[in-house]
Amino acid sequence: MKGSITYQAFVDRKDERSGRTVRQLTSAAGNHHHLYFTSSSFTQGNDHVLFLSDSGGGSPNVFKLSLKDGQTVQLTDNRKGIMKSYVYYDGTPYEGLAKASPSYHPGTDSLLYIQDQEVRLIHLPTMEDRVVHRLPEGVMTGFTHISGDGEYACVPYISADAFDVGEGNPFTLIRDKVQAGRTESHVLVIHLPTGRSEIKFRHAGWITHVQFHPDDSEQILFNHEGGMVAQRIWLYKDGVVSKIRDQSAGGDRLWICHEMWDSDGSGVIYHGTRGVPNDPSMRHASVNGSIQSFVGYAGRRQGEEIEMSFPDGMKDYGHFTLGSDRTMLLTDGIIDAESLHCCRADWESGRLEWDYICRHGSSFSVQDVHPHPIFSHDDRLVLFTSDTHNERSKGNLYLVDLGEEQSEAGNA
Repeated sequence: MKGSITYQAFVDRKDERSGRTVRQLTSAAGNHHHLYFTSSSFTQGNDHVLFLSDSGGGSPNVFKLSLKDGQTVQLTDNRKGIMKSYVYYDGTPYEGLAKASPSYHPGTDSLLYIQDQEVRLIHLPTMEDRVVHRLPEGVMTGFTHISGDGEYACVPYISADAFDVGEGNPFTLIRDKVQAGRTESHVLVIHLPTGRSEIKFRHAGWITHVQFHPDDSEQILFNHEGGMVAQRIWLYKDGVVSKIRDQSAGGDRLWICHEMWDSDGSGVIYHGTRGVPNDPSMRHASVNGSIQSFVGYAGRRQGEEIEMSFPDGMKDYGHFTLGSDRTMLLTDGIIDAESLHCCRADWESGRLEWDYICRHGSSFSVQDVHPHPIFSHDDRLVLFTSDTHNERSKGNLYLVDLGEEQSEAGNA
């Protein structure tokens, strides 16, 4: 029930390699994971984290957990299971919580989420929860985002017909159907104080991730989803849509993913591989004996890209997230499939270094247990999700304090 309070018992373990304490934050039954990494899960003072949990049942809700004593407050009141949406293809159409939708704004202490086709905003200090928009009938949504000033919300959606595909990999099948039919996604922007809304733009392609520029709500970074798309990263600015990191020169052997603005909006971080054919089943296979993983930074000017490669053999799937500046990154793969690393990227000199943090041990078997590591606002704490030490495909939250300087370093 919304507002109900429970307590999580923390469990600490020492990472055998780094000596750092890895604290398991969630102990209750069920599947638990923090918000998607384009939204912070830390409150402004880094004293609480937000997470999703089904509490051992079939209906997920959003909770707020105290890092001091484990007190956990239920923020939403969903009792209808999981809404069908991006990533959650087995959900019920138009009912329940859209698990990809929660987005948090620490400055206003407000949480955006979609439930039963209503876009809702809850102010955490007062628990006031209001509907700011009702989605049209027959659409499927993706991840959402709140602007840097907390004034606007962005919600991408596409016709539900795009999700009507047969057996197989839904990423590829939906993408192929969208491309064949030139289906347009709609990018909705809502003014949160008043509820005024507009379709900011439409674009042919399956848009699932959106991110406002940190200081300019008129700029929106977005993606094309579905396997290995021909062009992943796009920018809407001043009514014009343009490519970020133009992939056309890379042919079908270039894969790019997981884009994020840096903290001041001066560029975009992304990562990818070279030497992989345009076939998701081959993403981790050797092609002519060679795959090269890299992390990249695209500046404001067209064609301004810097890409730094990892050594041969570092080709495991993973994600990159940013700290308070563009030189500090976290990754849950690439270097090692089962461990977290903190990377230092000197974009000017082209030097890339990394430090081992801890083992995460995630199976990566479903979206909910992807580690998706994120920094706290002061870059001291690292929060991640994993199904290690738990029933596989059911996650728990973990926290590491980087103040414990006992890591093993490596560099390229």
